[in-house]
Amino acid sequence: MPSLRRLLLSTLTAAAIVVPAGPLAVAAQDETVDGAEHRSVALEPVATATSAESADVLRGTVALDPREVSVVGLRWSGDADSGARMRLHDGQAWGEWTPLEKGVATGPDMQGSGEWGTEAAVVLEADRVQVELSQEAQQATVETWTSKVTAADVAQVESMPTTDASNEGVIIGRRADWAGDMELIPSSGPVLSRPKLGVTIHHTATSAYYEPQDVPAMLRSIYNYHARTLDWRDIGYNALVDRYGRAWEGRSGGLENNVQGAHSYGMNADWFGLSSLGNHEISPVPQAELGALAVTTAWALDQHGADVNGTVTYTNEYLDWTRRLPVLHGHRDVYATSCPGWRLYQLFGTLRSQVAAQQQQDRSAVQRIGGADRYAVAAGLAKEAAVHGARTAYLTQGAEIADALGVGPVASRTGSAVLLTRTQGVPGPTLDALEDLGTEEVVVVGGETAVSPGVERSLRQQGYAVRRVAGANRYDTAVQLSREQRWTGGTVYLASGSNLADALGGGAAAAHTDAPMLLTHPGHLTTVTAARLAEMQPARVVVLGGTGAVENSVVRQAEELLPWASVERIGGTNRYTTSALVAQDAFPEASSAVVASGSAPVDAVAGTQLAADREAPLLLTRKTCRTSAVDEAYSSLGIGLSRLAGGTGVLGWDAGARRC
Repeated sequence: MPSLRRLLLSTLTAAAIVVPAGPLAVAAQDETVDGAEHRSVALEPVATATSAESADVLRGTVALDPREVSVVGLRWSGDADSGARMRLHDGQAWGEWTPLEKGVATGPDMQGSGEWGTEAAVVLEADRVQVELSQEAQQATVETWTSKVTAADVAQVESMPTTDASNEGVIIGRRADWAGDMELIPSSGPVLSRPKLGVTIHHTATSAYYEPQDVPAMLRSIYNYHARTLDWRDIGYNALVDRYGRAWEGRSGGLENNVQGAHSYGMNADWFGLSSLGNHEISPVPQAELGALAVTTAWALDQHGADVNGTVTYTNEYLDWTRRLPVLHGHRDVYATSCPGWRLYQLFGTLRSQVAAQQQQDRSAVQRIGGADRYAVAAGLAKEAAVHGARTAYLTQGAEIADALGVGPVASRTGSAVLLTRTQGVPGPTLDALEDLGTEEVVVVGGETAVSPGVERSLRQQGYAVRRVAGANRYDTAVQLSREQRWTGGTVYLASGSNLADALGGGAAAAHTDAPMLLTHPGHLTTVTAARLAEMQPARVVVLGGTGAVENSVVRQAEELLPWASVERIGGTNRYTTSALVAQDAFPEASSAVVASGSAPVDAVAGTQLAADREAPLLLTRKTCRTSAVDEAYSSLGIGLSRLAGGTGVLGWDAGARRC
């Protein structure tokens, strides 16, 4: 007979509603943070111990809602190894006592100075949890974080393919995909310039029989426990995989970077922390999960130039040991713990063989910033780029992108957002993004025909400071945008004001090289643009696109106007090739790229802000594949991660990984 919780999840999937929270007595309810319930209960000494050693213990009991996803852990001061264990009540009887992992250090760098916590244990379908510690521990509390499974969680999991060998790319869910409306702390360990040495495999000591829809809520609860209870500022692992074969981004800072994690004492700067969502001390490892571990590990090792069959002599200065470690190893190899569980650990030979086979394929990872329409996509791109918020947002018309071409380089100089609006009113996703980003000033781009005065009035009534940047036409608007910043790169990008496709990759290149983008008539250099070029006196002018976009007469006029400057055309036989050539000209190397559809230019314009933030090029692809020129750009620049800008209607998951 299916459990009450699974029946509720089935109803949730069908009706797309949030699981209702019924009345339930709880031991304590300290606070609610971003929709998650946090309880902290002090452990009390008990005279008659239940421990096998018959020693006095500290014990605490907390009531849980069996319909929701909870993480349970302990925090205390004193000895790290305090014999922590727990048992669950399923509504009828108590289960067996289960040991919790040895204490891990608390604090931002796992430097708790005598403050310890257990690893997070995810609990499902239990109405109470009871924990014990040895009485030598002081200031001991049981900590629980409980999250609801939402309709958005159901939709997210259904829309995200598994990461298995049949996919061209290594699909990894973003932090925003599991966080939902939760406000993540926008900080983690530093991003280091040196590569990772290898991968440390963990498990989360989680019930192995969770539903796919549970996973985002599980990750939110683990995040809260790591970031807030253990004071790690973020989730500790760099990435996680679930039993259904999906991979998920963990710690912030970019999967493609060496982000210092918080997953293994004394190892966090040099080793990629990858965790399985499961308790593999007692539960077998599903093939889908093992496959996801292999694919994700292979991709991570490829990014850092490590071979799964290699070894590294490593010194752990905090634990005072030097060992010869396999590039892929378990947490138990470097710390006194059973993690990642013996059932997973005994499969490491198989796992290494699978990783080695995957490394031969050199696959790209793929993430998606999508939405129901162009306005939602732009809002998602803005929030992905501006994790610390954006005081200023540039607002441009979503139906006609000519005015928006020059916005990306301007906005990137000050970390401003780029959002889209309708002519007569601001769409809901844009308004939500303005609020979420903490925006104070909105800069409307374009004339009143493009964005009506009513939009300005509405935004002012909502408390925003509003101003407009506009010219007599699109060419003049581009000039006025260029006056928003002081440019020091010595380069100007020049694009057609009517044939816009070849210009789409230029915004990210201009942002990277600290250059503005100006527009010209295809057949002649417009007067207002020529005047601005003469005023700026650039050392280099990059003309975007072939002669079908910008004729040779424009190049000659620019050369006559600026005889000291290098006037160069970068263009290919089509928009895809042009975007690849522009990227290779502006970027000596890049670990990631923002990918937009060559047939959805508005997503490319909005994607410039994310590309600028990640110091990445913006490349155009077909709906389901990368052209040979774009594929060559991936190879020459060393791109390993594609961030798709747009929904599945314009870009398939393979667009960032498969060659046409």
